[in-house]
Amino acid sequence: MRLEIVLHDRAPWREHLLPMAFTRPVGAFRVGILTIQEKWQSIWNVPVSFYTEPYLQEKFKGPSSTAPCLVVRANLCPTADLVDALFDLEEDSVLEKDGEWIAYRIGTWSAEPRSDALIIHSYTGELQRIQFLEDIYLHNAEQIVFDFNLLTNGKTSAKLHASNTIIGDALFVGKNVQAFACTFNALSGPIYIGDDVVLEQGSHLKGPIAIGKGARVKMGSCLYPNVSIGPYATIGGEINNSVMWENSAKGHAGYLGCAVIGEGCNLGAGTSNSNLQNNWQAIKLYDYKLDNWRETGRNKVGVFMGDFAMCGINSSITTGAVIGVGAQLSLSNIIPKFVGDFSWITDQKQERYVWRKFEDMLKMRGDLTNKPLYEVDLRILQEVYSRCTQEEFSK
Repeated sequence: MRLEIVLHDRAPWREHLLPMAFTRPVGAFRVGILTIQEKWQSIWNVPVSFYTEPYLQEKFKGPSSTAPCLVVRANLCPTADLVDALFDLEEDSVLEKDGEWIAYRIGTWSAEPRSDALIIHSYTGELQRIQFLEDIYLHNAEQIVFDFNLLTNGKTSAKLHASNTIIGDALFVGKNVQAFACTFNALSGPIYIGDDVVLEQGSHLKGPIAIGKGARVKMGSCLYPNVSIGPYATIGGEINNSVMWENSAKGHAGYLGCAVIGEGCNLGAGTSNSNLQNNWQAIKLYDYKLDNWRETGRNKVGVFMGDFAMCGINSSITTGAVIGVGAQLSLSNIIPKFVGDFSWITDQKQERYVWRKFEDMLKMRGDLTNKPLYEVDLRILQEVYSRCTQEEFSK
């Protein structure tokens, strides 16, 4: 019987990854070129399912009740050492590190197998674990390299127009890519360009960089190392150390750094974020699980924006900001460090986004962009809306 990989995140630790984990399992996070699920599927060539929050399981399917399972903690990004250890893991065994399970292999699905019935193996290698929001961009460069090798092995890159300047060999170009008078510097890391990407003239890319299928890089964009742009996203201006998920847009001038932008977001023209405090001190970040500020221990931390959050033109986002799902912001002042989910905040008022108006906006957006949301996506968003009590709009 064929093995099935199950990405397990139905656990308290996933709350550290809100608001990004409100609308998807952690195994569906995009880090590098691929989502975590897509990575494991490409490595093993077997079905990959999710064991996650019940309200997400309609869209993100759960495991089979009969197939043998390799259950992997969903916030682990694959590395060569970890992949080797999992290939060697026999049935009825568990792989542990520092007293916590990493993965276990069993004959039939069980969310919590009896530990006394499993043979314990210790893992001594390093882990690339998404424990907190900032880990998404901190591990992104290494995961671009891992995914680049995984996806390009044995494949031939398409050719770019002669007007482009290419420096280095680690460039892979997919099918139907349009690019003219751009520079691609792959000396410091690989550059991956997916199918149907449009790179407008005068754009500069310095690897490691990943541009997803159907994305658009607008004229004169500057993409520094460690940038991943998801499928069908639009990017412009200056971007550094950032991950943007699918169907989002930062289409104009402005700076985005040390940031993670969810699905369906929009940053108005001229929007920029800070990722360094003037006192150069380590940055605190709002943590949903703690309902308090968490010390990151890092001097550079930017903005984290949940799905379908949007900010108006010339928005200024403060250092270490967390913006919830569906938040709508139009402020002449600096956006607060924490903005609650489905907040509507302007200079004149702070209130909750009315669900009916939010749903209408999504439908009009889908009609205009020809990317309608499925009913299952609306049900997930409505569940998130009902869970957010909105006691505080901002902090």
